[in-house]
Amino acid sequence: MDSARTIFQVIALPSLTIVNTRRPGAFSLALTLTLMPCGALAQGFQRPTGIVEDPVALTLMSLVAILIGTAMICAVYLMRYRARLVDENEALRSEIAKLSNDAGERLALLAADDQRLLVYRGPGQPHVYGQLPAKAGTPQTHSNFLDFAEWLPVEVAGELAALIEQLRTTGRPFSESFDTMKGELVEVAGRTHGGLALVRFSHLGGLRVTLKTIEAEHAEAIATVETMQTLFDTAPVPTWLRGEDGRLVWVNRAYAEAVDIKDPAEAIEKQVEFLGETDRRRIAETVVTGETFADKLSTVVAADRHIFDVTETAGPLGTAGLAIDISETESVRRELRQTIDSQSETLDQLGTAVARFDAETRLSYHNAAFKDLFELTEPFLQGDPDHVALLDHLRSRGVLPTETAFPSQKRQEVLAAYKATEPTEDMWHLSDGRTLRVVATPHPQGGATFVFEDITEKLKLEMQIKTVIRLQRETIDYLSEGVAVFGSDGRLRLSNPVFAEMFGLEEAYLSTNPRIQTFRDLTAIKAEAADRADIWAEFAIVVTSFDEMERASEAGEMELSSGRTVAYRAVPLPNAQTMLTFSDVSDARAAERMLRERNEALEQANRIKNDFVKHVNYELRSPLTSIIGFSALLRAPETGPLNPKQSEYLDYIGSSTSSLLTIVNDILDLATIDAGIMELEVSDVDIAATVDHAVDGVRDRLLEHQIALDIDIAEAGTAFRADGPRLTQILFNLLSNAANFAPHGSTVGLRAWREADAVAFSVTDNGPGILPEQIETIFERFESNPDGGRSSGAGLGLSIVKSFVELHHGTITVECPQNGGTCITCVFPFSPDDPNGAGDDDPLRTETTEAATRSQDFRDAAE
Repeated sequence: MDSARTIFQVIALPSLTIVNTRRPGAFSLALTLTLMPCGALAQGFQRPTGIVEDPVALTLMSLVAILIGTAMICAVYLMRYRARLVDENEALRSEIAKLSNDAGERLALLAADDQRLLVYRGPGQPHVYGQLPAKAGTPQTHSNFLDFAEWLPVEVAGELAALIEQLRTTGRPFSESFDTMKGELVEVAGRTHGGLALVRFSHLGGLRVTLKTIEAEHAEAIATVETMQTLFDTAPVPTWLRGEDGRLVWVNRAYAEAVDIKDPAEAIEKQVEFLGETDRRRIAETVVTGETFADKLSTVVAADRHIFDVTETAGPLGTAGLAIDISETESVRRELRQTIDSQSETLDQLGTAVARFDAETRLSYHNAAFKDLFELTEPFLQGDPDHVALLDHLRSRGVLPTETAFPSQKRQEVLAAYKATEPTEDMWHLSDGRTLRVVATPHPQGGATFVFEDITEKLKLEMQIKTVIRLQRETIDYLSEGVAVFGSDGRLRLSNPVFAEMFGLEEAYLSTNPRIQTFRDLTAIKAEAADRADIWAEFAIVVTSFDEMERASEAGEMELSSGRTVAYRAVPLPNAQTMLTFSDVSDARAAERMLRERNEALEQANRIKNDFVKHVNYELRSPLTSIIGFSALLRAPETGPLNPKQSEYLDYIGSSTSSLLTIVNDILDLATIDAGIMELEVSDVDIAATVDHAVDGVRDRLLEHQIALDIDIAEAGTAFRADGPRLTQILFNLLSNAANFAPHGSTVGLRAWREADAVAFSVTDNGPGILPEQIETIFERFESNPDGGRSSGAGLGLSIVKSFVELHHGTITVECPQNGGTCITCVFPFSPDDPNGAGDDDPLRTETTEAATRSQDFRDAAE
């Protein structure tokens, strides 16, 4: 028994544990139902004490008990589970019924709230709930409602579809308001909820529409205020706003600039006032009564007093004012008043009579010329006569003609000028033969101003001018030159027969006043200029140009197809007119060509002469060198003694070769100068030594003719910069020229002195002098004046002098006193610039330099 009980406990306890873990409430019942049979079974298997128990029977009995207990436990569990399912189904039915009621209530609320909801649960069409009122202008059916283009504008429908698509794809919410095609406002709001996309359509009626309208009006009002504020802020008119306490709350930039402050905010912070305290008090006293202040006030702006037209008025939040600068207007008004006074004073000084009559035709103003013209008395003018009385007064005094000559009709025409809209003009012929030009100008406010101009002299001048014009016309017609006058529009105004004949133009064509642009194609005789592609086009530019530089006087020549040469000239005339003159210069040009050809022939002959002289000069060097050499050889002691006759002949040979040597050297120097390559070797020249050297060259000639030499160089200083040999040659030639013309036993003067920036040398003789007409030619080459001279040279000495002085940038002058004699003065600058212009590689310079070197050697050999 103990073993059977033990087995039962082992088997039964797990079952009890399982039941306890799954369903605590069924444990007690299952335990009771299980233990009761087992207990009874156990009691039935009890044996009397002392009987041995059967283990197999006990085990079998335990298993049966366990199976029965387990079956009963499962049955109880199933019954309780079924009851629980029944309870849960009832609860679910109740909850479904409640949710259905809630859904119906919400749908009813949606329908009652005039809203339509679109619910998107994925791709495809949405679920549509609710309804919008009919006045919203939307379709009532779901399919038509989803076609947004049916009840919204096309562009709005596309925008709404894009917003819904963006909500479904990205979850981006939106809230917009759209106008339907019927003009109703519909609000569309989209958002996501879980996996749903919700789009709500609401009709904005009643308070919402009013709110939207107020918001739109508020935005428009704010924009208007900002626009006006921007306008006032940029306007050049100082503007300000004051609060109820009178303090500034806003000013514009012009206000800040007027008070010398850069930022308007700073002006408000510092409360800088634009007007003075007294003026502000006046404005406040006027505005507080509800009236608008408007008056002219003055204040200082930019250190200058200006006058402003100030306006300030009250508003709900304070006052607002602005100030318009009328200083310029007041200045103009003041100037106008002064101008009127000045015009009155000016009119009194005019010689033209002026009279102003008011709307009642009474005389209101007249100048002194009006009184003098009609010889009116002061008492009559002070009576302010009307126009009719004035005419009657003038007629009674005999100033105006009688009624026959000045009829009533003409008087009515004069009075009609008061009602005219434009100025009128008339002619009055007075009794004394004068003619008046009367111009009547009506006034807009009534009345008229009459100007009486005495044109008697003008008419006479016009008659004289017309006579002169006819005379000039006839004169132009008989000129040998072609004349054509064109206006600023390019049309022909005047021409003479020579012009028509020169270019083969018909008189009928010229009478139509043709344009100058048509002459090129219509002239029978064509014109061509060597430097002009189209001469008539050039004439057209000169005639029609507005530029005074292009209308300047032009002249030139052109060839005609007829073979004649014509000189033309374009002359600007007054009133933008232009005169073209054409002269036949064919004969003159033929003579000119002949003279030019002759001149070219003479120049060629002169070049041939110079070339001949230079070539002969160089060819003379060899024989001259031989003569000088043999002469020196004959004088040498080695050749033996000479008799007196031979010595005399050698002296002749020596003097002749010396003269010839001088001529050759002078020609060579001139050739070097002509080539432009003469070089001056400038250095410090001792004036006294140079003068002595030059005097030594002519000393024998002076002694031969008993001519004294007076030298005065004390004021010249000691030295200056020059070419010493050339200066010696200059002085030698001047002294030689003076010794040739000085009388026997006379005196030749050599004087030197220092000037401001130069040194001057003068050589004076008492010879016969030079005629005034010969002074210009004495420096020309090969020009010699044998009159009064002892010998006639080659005429190169003074030419050499002039050339050397000019190479030193000096000047040479010739003076011939009335008592006879000649004075030649040479002025040399202190430091002459290098006048050489040729380079070292110049062939002509090289050749001439070599020639000069050979000439110097030739001189040395001769000496």
